[in-house]
Order: sequence, then structure tokens, then C-alpha cells
Amino acid sequence: MKMRAPILFVFIVLAGCATPAQRIARKLGEYGVPPRQAQCMGDRLQSRLSLAQLRRLDEIGKMLPDGGRRLSVGDIAQRLGDPRDPTVVIEVVKAGVGCAI
Repeated sequence: MKMRAPILFVFIVLAGCATPAQRIARKLGEYGVPPRQAQCMGDRLQSRLSLAQLRRLDEIGKMLPDGGRRLSVGDIAQRLGDPRDPTVVIEVVKAGVGCAI
């Protein structure tokens, strides 16, 4: 009986953990990317973007207009545009196109 409590605790903690790909997919879904495409993009982007670049992707939500307008992959790429770091835009567009097919 004493063993059950720690095991149950571990399962509860692990259930709350999401992989980077899952967090990316959830955010992309919130922005309006279809679920299947968002999951595919999350899988690709987690290994291609740095932590700082992933944070920029997360911050797009703060730029969403009131009224909840959904964003296309192109809209997301445009909001990520930064001449100092074009890699983010390139990878988001590549993932978006590759996952749309």
C-alpha cells in the first residue's frame, strides 16, 4: 500500500508534462493552425529552433488582435520576421508547407 502513493504521484507528475513539440502544437492550434498540421509542425520545429526562437513563437499570442482572428502559417511567419534572425521564418514556413501536404 505504501508503494502505491509514490507511483501514483509519479504518474500524475508525468501526465502534466508536455514535450516541446506538444507545447508548440498547442500554441499553433491556438493561433488557428489545423490540429494535424500543428502537431506535425511542432514535431519539426522542436528540433530545428533554439530555445530563444521557440520563445518568440510563443510570444506571438500577445500580438493576436482582439476578436480572436485566426492566423495562417504566413501570418505567423510575418509576425516572426526579424532581419537579424531569418531562420525562424524559414523554418516555420518550411514546416508549414511540409506539414500541409
